[in-house]
Amino acid sequence: MNGPLFAGIDGGGTKTAIVIVDAEGEVVTRATTTTSNSAVIGHEQAARTLRALLESTAEACGQRLPFTAAWFGLSGSDRPEDHRELLPRLEGLATTITMTNDAELAMGALPERTGLVIVAGTGSICFGMNAAGTRARAGGWGHIFSDEGSGYGIAVDALRAFAAERDARGPSTTLTPRLMEHWNISDPFSIINRIYDTGTTKGDIAKISRIVVDEAADGDEVSREIMERGAESLASLASAVAQRLDLGPELDMACVGGMLVQVEPYRERVLHLLREHWIVPDVSLVEEPALAAAQSLAHTYREQAS
Repeated sequence: MNGPLFAGIDGGGTKTAIVIVDAEGEVVTRATTTTSNSAVIGHEQAARTLRALLESTAEACGQRLPFTAAWFGLSGSDRPEDHRELLPRLEGLATTITMTNDAELAMGALPERTGLVIVAGTGSICFGMNAAGTRARAGGWGHIFSDEGSGYGIAVDALRAFAAERDARGPSTTLTPRLMEHWNISDPFSIINRIYDTGTTKGDIAKISRIVVDEAADGDEVSREIMERGAESLASLASAVAQRLDLGPELDMACVGGMLVQVEPYRERVLHLLREHWIVPDVSLVEEPALAAAQSLAHTYREQAS
């Protein structure tokens, strides 16, 4: 294919997605591969994964490298030392390379790439940038002591509620029979084997959040309280970033991740809490951050060419 092409790369903890668009922002191709998180697989393997992905995608487009521009949004690889390790290994893949945290990809969906991005999928984080180019983030410290309001965080709260009921130290909840059904167990204590099985992933646990969403909608008070705490946590992350960047009173905002994009009542509750202190007009729902990044690069190219 002739003409400039732009690549958006979303490198998460479990997979890496790439979207290629042309100068008009139209999708040329998509592809996915394994994780490129250098905190998990190391910088050398992460670079090999990314290079192989871009090389195979270029071949699929009938394009010789380098691409005109590429935006790498990489989980676990957004610190200066990561850039020093990765950028030399990615040389030649694109004429212009941008490398950021994966949460920042969705900034491409916002005017001038300024405002806030709230991510609530398996994990959670809030990222923001103001008109001066100053960046700030809150959350994103990982599932052991962070990921507030995420699918994983909500799932852990559900498991705690399950344990509390079985111990007779917490209220009854419809989560208990639903979780036993989900894990196909008859003895409540068997859930320990399921949760701590070495084959059970963080993503597997995060899927429990869908049960909480359903039970909250059906009126289970414990589930509703879990969802409310999650919404308060996400709103707190966003407020912290907005205050640090001196944004407002109107906030441009994008939402990323299944808990926000797919669960409308949850998203609306987060926005309601934010609107108690900020003006939040239309919110961009970013289902494919790699696409938003690639289209932002193409938009910048058109502006510079005009």
